[in-house]
Amino acid sequence: MKLFERVKSKFFKGNVRSVQAKKNVLLTILIKGLGVLIGFIYFPLSSDYLGQVKFGIFLILLSIVDWFLNFDIGIGQGLRNKFGEAVAKNETEKAVSYVSTAYFTLAAIIAAVTLVLLILNFTLPWTTWVDIPVDLVEEVKILGAIIILAFAVRFVAGNIYEIFYAMQKMAYVEFFALLTKASFLVLILLIPFMATESLLLFGTARSLTFALVPLLVGLYYFRSKFSTYRPSFKRIKMHYFKDLFSLGMKFFLIKIAMLIIHQTNNILIAGLVSIEGVPQYEAAYKYLSIFMLLFVILNNQLWPSNTEAFAKGDFDWMKKSMRTVSKIWLGTVVLACLMVLISPIFYKIWLPDDLQIPLAVSIAVAISICLTNWVNMYNIVLNGTGKIKLQMYAWLFAALINIPASMFFVKVMDLGIVGIVLGTITSLIPVAILSPIQVNKILKNKDRGIWTE
Repeated sequence: MKLFERVKSKFFKGNVRSVQAKKNVLLTILIKGLGVLIGFIYFPLSSDYLGQVKFGIFLILLSIVDWFLNFDIGIGQGLRNKFGEAVAKNETEKAVSYVSTAYFTLAAIIAAVTLVLLILNFTLPWTTWVDIPVDLVEEVKILGAIIILAFAVRFVAGNIYEIFYAMQKMAYVEFFALLTKASFLVLILLIPFMATESLLLFGTARSLTFALVPLLVGLYYFRSKFSTYRPSFKRIKMHYFKDLFSLGMKFFLIKIAMLIIHQTNNILIAGLVSIEGVPQYEAAYKYLSIFMLLFVILNNQLWPSNTEAFAKGDFDWMKKSMRTVSKIWLGTVVLACLMVLISPIFYKIWLPDDLQIPLAVSIAVAISICLTNWVNMYNIVLNGTGKIKLQMYAWLFAALINIPASMFFVKVMDLGIVGIVLGTITSLIPVAILSPIQVNKILKNKDRGIWTE
């Protein structure tokens, strides 16, 4: 007991900012860990229920719609910063106006995007582009429409999560994500009793849980703890849109670039390699991406912490935080190597017998994830300080070369799935070089010119 108390007192020592960050990160890791466990459970269940072809189609649908429905021009992330600033300064009226403006402008944008996507879904022969079997085309198009509508609801309703982030309550967001996954797992267990290999039923269940949880969370909290900040038509101020848009637009362009790099892999594999290769890549990615989730947690927590520290000129705390995160990154690299070594054993236990993952795919995915985390490690400081213009240019360049690089490694080098992942790795190299240079200049207060934007 005394040992536990000593460990606890040592871990939670430091200033208020550090202690709060540690508590939030620890709680979030525990909740996220349960979510990852549920994800590992329903992945083989899903594959076993649908079969490789239908499961591959389902993953492709999610990738396509997720890509298109990220056109929020960064309003969500802009809301996180601006709402957080208003609350910190006790400017309640301003905070409510930011929430109202963000919700209703984003709803208008997503309504227009959703309408366009629904029209394209039923008019374009997109199912032939990703080699959907003829007998599944009608079912896939109906499911596509359902997923589009669900993602639209999720996209607007998800603004409630940005408010939790701004108030440094990210553990709540992870709990709601866990609730979403748990709900879907229950439905997966029930669906086989309703129909066999129904892609439409399976996809609808996934879409409903994804959309309804944030919607219900928002309705509940805006009537209780967040009632002060409840969005209202009367509080919309379009000149506040400029505040949300100016910073948010940069985040938006970075997000689109990241989507091109990370979310097109399934589509590229289906188009350039085979649709059966999609579950292979997705399985390796799910297995090894737990470290990426860790850096998402660190980013979400330390982003507002760095904003506060930078505003107060507390560079010592920022440097200390950066050293700690660097040690965590090195630890994840070592663990990733161990996970690759034991991956054949893990896959044999975890996955159906007909889903085989080549070792080369696991190695390539591990390198890609470690490099992504290297970039995310420095993005914590860049996002927190708002100095993301150079980062934006680097990500846009990375997105520009990603698909040509992937095509080169597949078509010319004949590397299959590994070639797609090598395209991702190649595109990340410029960002991985520029980000640490800029962060070092910021922490030494020597950033000038383009380095300070």
